[in-house]
Amino acid sequence: MKKKILILIVAVCSIFLTACGNKSLNLNDYLIEERQNLYVAQDDVYTASFSSGMREENYNFDGIKNNMVEFGIVSLSRLDCAPMSTDTYTYTVKINDQTYTGQLQKSEVDNSYSADIQATAPADAVVTVQVLFTGYSFNKELVNTSSQFAVDKDSAIKIANKELESSIKQLTADKNNKIEAVMKIVKDSSTEQTSYYWYVGIVSTNGEMVGVLLDSSTGNVIAKKV
Repeated sequence: MKKKILILIVAVCSIFLTACGNKSLNLNDYLIEERQNLYVAQDDVYTASFSSGMREENYNFDGIKNNMVEFGIVSLSRLDCAPMSTDTYTYTVKINDQTYTGQLQKSEVDNSYSADIQATAPADAVVTVQVLFTGYSFNKELVNTSSQFAVDKDSAIKIANKELESSIKQLTADKNNKIEAVMKIVKDSSTEQTSYYWYVGIVSTNGEMVGVLLDSSTGNVIAKKV
């Protein structure tokens, strides 16, 4: 009887050891920037947005997720995606009872003007954006667009983790090759109805990049690079 019990204990231990050896990787361990929500409003000419989340306080590409801090990005662009005029764009962002002011700067990646502030907007926040420039005043209360996503941030992370798990394992097989990940909300205005996607991208110190683009309505994979 004792022999049977010993055999059973050994068998159970073997199962647990195997499970530990095959432990799934967690993307959250590598996320050094994550957009958590998106507020949007528009008038007849312009669209404004406020996207906020958490990111590494002092960015250093070392493969280690260090202290994370709040951040938000306010942005203004034309509805027709045309270049905006060279001007001074003065913004005022109100998040509940907190006010942030400054000047928007020309984006390096698209035709928008934007600014970075050290604040996030809770899911139930009242967010208003005013932007003043020559001959124009944009002043709107923004709507929490991301609250309408059928696939929330945490669900998107789980899907991305599954889709990229094998790639992460390959990238980290070499212990000297470090990786870090970012999560963003991507807007597609190329069709009549604006679509939003979750994007999770991973870059390694040896220059390799993998990523996945997920439909925020269904969680389906729209595109993937592995």
